[in-house]
Amino acid sequence: MIPSVRDVLAMPVMAAGNPYVVGGAARLDRPVRWVHVSDASDLTGLLQGGELVLTTGPVFAADRDQVTGYLRTLVDLGVVGLIVELGTRVSSLPAYVGALADELGLPVVALRERIRYVDVTEQVHRLIVADRYQELQFAQSTHETFTALNITRASPRDIVTKASEILDAPLVLEDLNRHVLAFCRASSPATTLLEGWAERSRRNVTVGRSGWLAVPVGLGNQQWGRLVLPTGAVDRGRARMVLERAAQSLQLQRMLAEDRDALLVQAAGGLLDDLVSGRVSDDAEAKARAGALGMTASACYAPLVIAVASEPSQDVLAQGAVYRHVLAAARQQVSAAGLTAIGSVRREGTVALIIGCRSEATVDRTLTAFCAGLQDRLGVRVAALDWAAGTCSAAAGLVAAAEGLDEAEHVAEVGLAMPGPQRLYRSRDVRLRGLFALLRADPHVQSFADTELGRLVDHDARTGESLVTVLRAYLDSGGSKSEAAAVTGLSRPTLYTRLATIERLLGVSLETAESRTSLHAALMILDRR
Repeated sequence: MIPSVRDVLAMPVMAAGNPYVVGGAARLDRPVRWVHVSDASDLTGLLQGGELVLTTGPVFAADRDQVTGYLRTLVDLGVVGLIVELGTRVSSLPAYVGALADELGLPVVALRERIRYVDVTEQVHRLIVADRYQELQFAQSTHETFTALNITRASPRDIVTKASEILDAPLVLEDLNRHVLAFCRASSPATTLLEGWAERSRRNVTVGRSGWLAVPVGLGNQQWGRLVLPTGAVDRGRARMVLERAAQSLQLQRMLAEDRDALLVQAAGGLLDDLVSGRVSDDAEAKARAGALGMTASACYAPLVIAVASEPSQDVLAQGAVYRHVLAAARQQVSAAGLTAIGSVRREGTVALIIGCRSEATVDRTLTAFCAGLQDRLGVRVAALDWAAGTCSAAAGLVAAAEGLDEAEHVAEVGLAMPGPQRLYRSRDVRLRGLFALLRADPHVQSFADTELGRLVDHDARTGESLVTVLRAYLDSGGSKSEAAAVTGLSRPTLYTRLATIERLLGVSLETAESRTSLHAALMILDRR
């Protein structure tokens, strides 16, 4: 341990000088980095900070301004203490020195008896060098410990436990929301360590203040957690070194896990491509390859495609990150549900999965629960994310299930335009909207929609009215004017007036079922566009 000024004064070689503190006693616990012996009145350029200066004090024979300037210079140079031997150059220190030392926060000590300064420097430097050697040994041992953990690909819990054992103190790995990811309680009860953790962490982990020591885990702006030492009873210098080394190991293991995960996703995507393209048509081969990727044999396999609405304001890289996040959340939900699957980002905006199900009778229940869990996972990170999942009939084999991915993708894309909070759609759910989705690029279909609603859309654009919204509410309510008035918040007379305006602009009657059906179909086509 590096000696403090107080420790140096207690050494026998220094005690022989019968020292007494003249001033600055409040700073006696500052560590001594080195000992410097000099009678010079100006030490500028000779010191680096942290030195304990020994002198016979000739400067104290000068006037008050010179003494004050000398002491201020020592403070500016980072000197931690000044020891003056009396009897050689000066017999006593001026009376004002004590108050000045207190003001400057510089310990000034006088020796009543003469001692050999060389003995002081030799013994103090021996302590400092021994401390440096111990620190090097500790650093080397810590480095070797965490290197071994890296080689064996230790889990986050193992890394946290080892760091806790080195420091002999409890340790917690938390995420950015103060949720505990791993911990080692050391000698503390787990309930005492973790009770009210989030609130206690926010209160005690403060940069630049004493209290709990915390080190970020992650690289740059990709920080994902913190290692927190919830105690102040250990050597903070050593503790910070251990925490930083543990944080590096945690990040390395996370990167290795992500690399392994990326390779698995890439391999799964390759298998899906081979199945869809027909390059793999033998079910035994398909199941063998899927099994090598961790997919267990199941009674049947359900194709599922997740369609994600793109944001016009997002660039390609940002959209790609959203799709990868959806895939990661889907794989996590598969694992959490005790299922296995192969999946990948099949094309822009869609995530394709083939999920193993325990029986054909449980497919609907399994996929419904899966989508509910996926919504919970996605809502935590991207609350406004618009997505829909499509599926079709499950199959007994992987090859047949893969043949259903195109239909599932079509259903999912139509599901994005469907009203309501539903997330999972089947072919029977999309009906007429599904047909229009298939025909969305047909110019005849586009011309039909423009003929039916073009004049109404143009009117709204010119006037700022929302007659299209009124028409939609009226048609969605099955032609019920009272229900449409309730939905739009319009009074009955106002609704009647606007419906009459719609009939006049479009040149049609809203009273016939055929007319309403034609207009409703045109609205569905506009929705797809």
